[in-house]
Amino acid sequence: MDQTMNFRGIVEDMIRKLEEATEPGQTLGTSRADVRLVGQQYQEAKVGKFTLGCDEPVPVGGTDKAATPLEFFMSAIGFCENVMFTRHAALLDLQFDSLETSVRGHWDRRGQYGIGGAEPSFKDVTVETKVATKDSVEKVVEVTRRTHKGCPMHATIVKAMKVTDKLFVNGKETPL
Repeated sequence: MDQTMNFRGIVEDMIRKLEEATEPGQTLGTSRADVRLVGQQYQEAKVGKFTLGCDEPVPVGGTDKAATPLEFFMSAIGFCENVMFTRHAALLDLQFDSLETSVRGHWDRRGQYGIGGAEPSFKDVTVETKVATKDSVEKVVEVTRRTHKGCPMHATIVKAMKVTDKLFVNGKETPL
């Protein structure tokens, strides 16, 4: 994707304002979702001006009308990573044709009901970043490292569980 100078200017302006902040409230970010149960398992979240639907599959009492809460969790990690990647790519002048982030996590379903002492938390998460670019692999690696370090979702999950980060540049796995 072609990164425009205008986008880079937006990112640089955000950074400048954060650096110039003198009050704690000027740098504090807040995310909010107001969630309401609509049916047996179907629910809706009001997030800003958007309404998101969330459900469970039919075999567990849902109507299969929307993604599950855990699918939203995995998506949020990928969304956040992609936002941060585009910002760092703009700052480092990385041009890329495509960006995909796949996020996969494992958890023991028995933990939801306290069966056998199992914990319901995720045991691990794998974040795979796939980039197509004509720029150098080294530049992609640097942008990816900065992305993982600066992404609020990634920074949170690495404190809670084992996270494996993988990078693929032009289809080839690249060490981070």
